[in-house]
Amino acid sequence: MNTPYPDYEDVMRESKEIAENNSTLVAYEEIGLSEEGRTIPCLKITDPAFSDDEKSVFLLSGGTDGNEEVGRAVALGLARALLDPSNKKHLERQVILIVPVTNPDGCVGDLSDRIGNANSVKSNEVHLQGKPPATAEGIAMRALVEEWVPDAHVDFHGLAGGSMGDYSFLYPTVNVNWSRTVLYDVHAEIAKAGTDAGWPMGAARLWTEPRTNFPGWLARNYSSLCMVIEGSENYYPIEDSVASGVARLMRLIEIGEETRGFQIVPNYPCDVVSGTPMGALMSYGETYKERRESRRDMSQMILEGVPQFGRVICDHEWTAKLYLPITDAVKTFPKGVSFQATLDKRATVKEVLWHDHLLEDNLWSQKVTDAGIIIRADVPESPVYGDNYLSINYEVPFKRHVDLRTGKYLKK
Repeated sequence: MNTPYPDYEDVMRESKEIAENNSTLVAYEEIGLSEEGRTIPCLKITDPAFSDDEKSVFLLSGGTDGNEEVGRAVALGLARALLDPSNKKHLERQVILIVPVTNPDGCVGDLSDRIGNANSVKSNEVHLQGKPPATAEGIAMRALVEEWVPDAHVDFHGLAGGSMGDYSFLYPTVNVNWSRTVLYDVHAEIAKAGTDAGWPMGAARLWTEPRTNFPGWLARNYSSLCMVIEGSENYYPIEDSVASGVARLMRLIEIGEETRGFQIVPNYPCDVVSGTPMGALMSYGETYKERRESRRDMSQMILEGVPQFGRVICDHEWTAKLYLPITDAVKTFPKGVSFQATLDKRATVKEVLWHDHLLEDNLWSQKVTDAGIIIRADVPESPVYGDNYLSINYEVPFKRHVDLRTGKYLKK
């Protein structure tokens, strides 16, 4: 049986060549073995002159379904594209992890017509919530993300039966309502980038229920920006399919260096762990690495026992209160918590409190934007069991026209 390019041997040879020919920017690593003992390669592409702790992390995987060659080809194509001198700035700001074949056994010999691994386990059966990965390949990928906690992840697929026009599957985080908007916005931009380059892209599908494939698990447990892209396959020549995928992924990498989505620093829009711009629970820490680890821990805390989070309805006595209840089922606590809230532009902030004590001035800040005044508060301690409150006391140059206790209109 003939295996489409690139097969497993192609991937291994070319991955090593890319690393050997660009040794100052590319590190080749073998992150694990498949069920039949084949190596799973990983390329770490970044500029080592800049600290990894101060960079975003993007993870691209391919070759998840053995009979889909486009993901493997696009992964190698992106690695080469990133090493063009014109893209050096991205390597100063990000760590790019590329795993070009996550399912080696599925693209070898008689298994090349199968979706699953050597034991016929499909990718959506591997990462069950609360359980260890069901395959050797899944164990290797889980260990990789536990080491790096990526800010964004794309698992690149193709349609083995053939397709024209890429499309995406989008995976929300525990903050479903917020992340669905972010995901659709990102999809629209990467779709436009491909279309502008001459490669049309289809629609996106949002998976609102928890998913048990790798990007679905990662989005839910680490609040990373995650999607599957299905590339055009068996329609264009393979070179065209690669060009299409690389055009979209390069736009995604650019998004990772922008400040958007209530972010405080340039990054993939993933740091709002819960809430909305009116009251948000944010990842905590001074470095990108610290914020990634915080985002992971906060996501686990929410899954374990945070029944709700949000801003208390109506700012009674001109106090914005962000409510974070913690049940005794929680076992994972972040080292600190950060909050952001938006106030009316006319507000004057008097003080910020965590529980019943004042937060020192150096732990909170304010920024005037078109939408209002954004208050950022960094609490250098873990939340506790029970009710946790961040309170922002402020003044405004107007009065209410309704008595909040009775609901009756006040006389002028």
